[in-house]
Amino acid sequence: MSDPTPATSTTTSPAHRPGEARIKAQFRKEKWFDNEDENQEAMNAVFGDEDAEGGRFSGGGGGNNKNKKGKKVRGANKGQRGKKRIEDEVRICKPVALGYECSFGENCKFSHDLQKYLEAKPADIGDKCPQYEIFGKCRNGYKCRFLKAHMDENSKLIINQELAEKDISHTRNGISSDVQFKLAKFKYEFPKSALFIEQCKKEVEEEESMKATNRKRKLEELQREEDNDNKEEQSNGEKIQKAEDKIQKTEEKTQKTEEKTQDTKKEEEDINKEEVKTQESTKEEKEEESIDKELPDVDMNVEPKVGPIDEERPYKKLIDFSNKTYLAPLTTVGNLPFRRVCKEYGVDITCGEMAMAKNLLQGQQSEWALTKRHVSEDIFGIQICGSKYDQVTKVCEVINNEIDVDFVDLNMGCPIDLVFNQGAGSALPEHKSRMRKTLRGMTHVLEIPTTVKFRTGVKKGVYTAHKLLPIFEDLNIGLGTIHGRSRQQRYTRLADWDYVKVLKSSARKMPIYGNGDVLSFEEYNKHREETGVDGIMIGRGGLIKPWLFTEIKEQRHWDISSKERFEMLQRFCQYGLEHWGTDSQGVNTTRRFLCEWQSFLYRYVPVGLLEVVPQKINERAPPFNGRDDLETLMASPKSSDWVKLSEMLLGPAPEDFNFVPKHKANSFEV
Repeated sequence: MSDPTPATSTTTSPAHRPGEARIKAQFRKEKWFDNEDENQEAMNAVFGDEDAEGGRFSGGGGGNNKNKKGKKVRGANKGQRGKKRIEDEVRICKPVALGYECSFGENCKFSHDLQKYLEAKPADIGDKCPQYEIFGKCRNGYKCRFLKAHMDENSKLIINQELAEKDISHTRNGISSDVQFKLAKFKYEFPKSALFIEQCKKEVEEEESMKATNRKRKLEELQREEDNDNKEEQSNGEKIQKAEDKIQKTEEKTQKTEEKTQDTKKEEEDINKEEVKTQESTKEEKEEESIDKELPDVDMNVEPKVGPIDEERPYKKLIDFSNKTYLAPLTTVGNLPFRRVCKEYGVDITCGEMAMAKNLLQGQQSEWALTKRHVSEDIFGIQICGSKYDQVTKVCEVINNEIDVDFVDLNMGCPIDLVFNQGAGSALPEHKSRMRKTLRGMTHVLEIPTTVKFRTGVKKGVYTAHKLLPIFEDLNIGLGTIHGRSRQQRYTRLADWDYVKVLKSSARKMPIYGNGDVLSFEEYNKHREETGVDGIMIGRGGLIKPWLFTEIKEQRHWDISSKERFEMLQRFCQYGLEHWGTDSQGVNTTRRFLCEWQSFLYRYVPVGLLEVVPQKINERAPPFNGRDDLETLMASPKSSDWVKLSEMLLGPAPEDFNFVPKHKANSFEV
């Protein structure tokens, strides 16, 4: 696409610095903002120290995440970050808000005064309700921020009977209240898991018994060696005593036979010494033969072979993972509305946000919400994370019974301390026996493929992932995805695609996907050709520019306009309001997730502004002006500008709305 800006511009630009994207001179400027405080805030956003998948457990950004002593607070969701619960001035009863009568009557602790609620309710932010347009009725009733779209002049809610009777539902999964109750009260039955766990217990007992036997044998060997050493010392002592006795007798004999000549005496001594040497040599040979026969041939490092319970398992659905684009499971930003946008841009495989096995097993509704799937997601999986094989196995049995997914992915790559220290995420491959049991349990209870995502290892430069392949392939794992960094590296430095190539060449039958730093179709092609992987999983590249999947499919650089990008954000907001609700809380949630996404989107540099195409993922944008005001606003690294952008789509933000990005841009460090 041609560059609309005249090439004759005489604007000068600062010198190019390493790690910066090369932007045409006419678009460059000295700094992002004239105000130094604003400029510093922008730099803090660009050069932060947290980023990436697994961010649900990482500290917030923005520089104000500190305690009273000035130390940085680590942990989940420290600070407000726009998550404040929205409370209406008049707390209307939910049945009344939906147009029904309240069964509690006067005993209800909420207000039944609808007129008073409507007078205090914030103004509408639009004239078309996303839920009413799709379902024929709004699930938020009078609390909807698009109320005029489905309320008549008599303040009665309007229902489109034709649409309402169709009972359209675009979202699947989640669990019923009955299943949630059974999980919370430990009443859910796990017949398949119980069988597997019982077998594992027997195997553990056998392993312990074998280890005890080996330890006993080793102790016996050491004892025999010690006894043999003692016997040898005792034997040598006897030999010395005998030699001394013989010498003494010889001397006495010599004294008695002084008449014998000196030559005769020497001959007798030589004969006696030769006899002693012969006897010692013969005895030592016999002792060595005896020791060799007694030592057993035991390998102390032998580990019992642990394979799947069922060698051949029927699957509900087989998936051909070759030659497909795959959107990585991304916490917080990889939500359902965002995945819908990516599906529109052509991604083949999508995966839900990482869910903790322990929370799922307890029936936590917020965790099960992460398994929800839109109808457009034709190949959809969920990712779970856990350190205990019995918990993961039970969760997979619930998943197999209760929800509709095409595969389950085990997270073995999350680098966050809170996860790692529990033995989950990137720590799990370090405990191969536990990892093997976890995967065996998954393959035993699931009727869909099991997949894995893992890193090169724990420490930078110490590669261990290739040692896991035989285990995966013995267990018939459906797909392995290797993130080309260690746990220690997290998301800094470039991914090691040379090691991805080594891993792929080592695989016998399991499909291998690579992951790391792809932001253009050229990089996608290059890594696929050089490594031979079956496909590539895309994470941050999809967050920075979701249309990357279209670029890969069509093999072109898309110089997407600011208008097209704004329309993309509009669709996201519609999907968010449909998913999270159209009341004030739903609008606030949609706004927060939009700002979280914008903390990645602003890093994109439009193709038409670049001197060198394509932009690399580790190249930060220098200060620049876009080709129009909207493009300039979208490039701003200032979080308050992201809120301003959200107000163009969702109306004014609450006065106390304070957004601080959860993910920060260490991907730009060089």
